Amino acid sequence: MRVGLLQEGDLSGTDVATRYHQLIDEVVLADKLGFSTWGTSEQHFSPPSFSVSAPEVLYSAIAARTENIKFRTMASVLLAWNHPILIAERLATLDIVSNGRAEICTARSNNVHTMEAFGVDPKETRAQWEDSMDVLVKAFTDDYLEHDGPVWKIPRRELVPRPVTKPHPPISVAASSEQSHVNAGQRGIGVISFDNYFGFGYLQQCLEAYRTAFDSTDHSGPAAPNDYRGLYVATAYCAENRGEARRVARDIALGYFEFILQLYIRLADQPGYTYLEEIKALVEHRDDLDWLCEWSPSVMIGDPDDFVARIKQLEEMGLNEVLLRIDGVGHENIKKSLELIGHEVIPVVDPAAAERLR
Repeated sequence: MRVGLLQEGDLSGTDVATRYHQLIDEVVLADKLGFSTWGTSEQHFSPPSFSVSAPEVLYSAIAARTENIKFRTMASVLLAWNHPILIAERLATLDIVSNGRAEICTARSNNVHTMEAFGVDPKETRAQWEDSMDVLVKAFTDDYLEHDGPVWKIPRRELVPRPVTKPHPPISVAASSEQSHVNAGQRGIGVISFDNYFGFGYLQQCLEAYRTAFDSTDHSGPAAPNDYRGLYVATAYCAENRGEARRVARDIALGYFEFILQLYIRLADQPGYTYLEEIKALVEHRDDLDWLCEWSPSVMIGDPDDFVARIKQLEEMGLNEVLLRIDGVGHENIKKSLELIGHEVIPVVDPAAAERLR
């Protein structure tokens, strides 16, 4: 079971310039401790919790200072403001400068605030993502790109550069709904699950839907099939004891939960996102951190033993990587948490990673 890291430049207690340089130092440390993957999402207009709007620039800076950790966009938003050709070219460049350590996770976005600024109608996001995915696969697999779809019309062109990873870097998608998991399985791409704080039962339902769709679909097309199954843990923090961990991470965990509540309550009224109506039932627990830690796979706050037990539980559910969002608790606390996980958790749940560092 691999342990990865997802950070989004939370600005609590600092400024953007300082936080970016801290992020670089934290990933360098994570690389030395055996973390499998690092990534950041593309976020706009949402400080202080999110400050990374041009993630590909950070990836390149970090790639130059690391050796083993993989870089996965988490996620590249495949909507009208991000042309899939540009995404393919940037990922190929990252794959080259990192010596084959680039991966891509895509998304159709759940942020109406951002969609409004870029002029995207929420009703059109699924169609935009679908057509952009078709372009992306062609960009990675065809000698010449040509596409005539409902969103993108692209004449025959040769793309430069091409990835060094063959046949192409692994592709996955961030998914919150059961239908998105089914779509990923049918396409033969990996999935990063986010349970929307709906609980372990909902996560298991999504994973089973993905596995069924993946196993029942012919994946003999041009794209290399990838049955990667990761979990986005929206708030993670490891300390020497559970009480200390929850004291340090309380405000960040509940603040992120409140952000998701507000985001999804608004989105639930949009066509194509009706499954989010269920999130209204979570409002009564908006201040209950202990409940969140027990109820939702999206929160992992405790001591090393808590982390080992939770990660083993998730592995039994069918996941093969957890992506921990350790952010917003201060640079020194983040480094302490990474050290604890690297020394006391990763050797237990991913001994192969620990062995590689010896």
